Amino acid sequence: MPTLHRLPNCKIEIRTRDHLPPHVHVLLNDGREVLVHLEDGKLVMRQRVRRLEIAEALDWIAARVPELIERFKELQR
Repeated sequence: MPTLHRLPNCKIEIRTRDHLPPHVHVLLNDGREVLVHLEDGKLVMRQRVRRLEIAEALDWIAARVPELIERFKELQR
């Protein structure tokens, strides 16, 4: 599972052979995780995470959606 970017409180990953829709995983340093759907920005939280806690990650993701979707597709082959 390639780490795409590291921030002080989290890292952003795409996992190989993962389910659709195209998404990234935001893994906070304390173990909480949020899935971010790339096509519509929907957040799927496994544990409670405030949007403010991942604001920097969401900005990074939003600035790179087309390339992240392409990377997701490459890793699913």
